[in-house]
Order: sequence, then C-alpha cells, then structure tokens
Amino acid sequence: MSRRPRIVFDEAGLTEITRLPEVRAALKAKAEEIAARARTTAASEIDDGFASEIRVSEEIRPSGRPTAKVVADRADAADREWGSTNTERRRVLGRAAALEPQTIFPDRADRP
Repeated sequence: MSRRPRIVFDEAGLTEITRLPEVRAALKAKAEEIAARARTTAASEIDDGFASEIRVSEEIRPSGRPTAKVVADRADAADREWGSTNTERRRVLGRAAALEPQTIFPDRADRP
C-alpha cells in the first residue's frame, strides 16, 4: 500500500515567488487593465480631469508582498467612489475591478 504524500507549505518559498519580476509584471498588467476601464468610465460619467487622475501604484508591503493597485488622486475621489451628501456615488474604481460592495448595514446591501 502506498503512502499519501505530505505537502508542507513553505512560506519563504511563496515570498520568493511573489518577488519574481514576472509576478510583479502580471500584477501591474492587471492593475493597468483595471485602470484603463476606470479611466474610460470616469471620462464618460464624471469628467476628463477625474479620468486623468487615475493611476497605478506599485508598492511592497511591510510583509514583503508586492502589490499593484489602482488609485484616484483627486481630492473628491472618495466622494465620487462612495458618495456623499453632495456627490452621487459612482463606484468608478470598484466597477472597473468588477467588485461588489460589501456592507454590514442591511439597509445598504441592495445599493449598486
């Protein structure tokens, strides 16, 4: 009878893999794809100025994990994304990334 192989997770090996240039390039490529969709949506629903403020930011977290994220730098970006008393909620970045908003508030669960 054969024994089942035992798989041991190697955290150090995974950290090395995530630091490979190919992995970082794939992260950036996906973020650039999302940013392009966000810019298109922002230009059509808000304005070209807002669209031009959307960019990709790459960083290494303190744990050593690389990230590439899409950010909007304009002062009213948070209000445009989440809404405020004076600004309609647009979810430009969230929709570009195809994310569904999550909330702990039951009355907000059905909002787009």
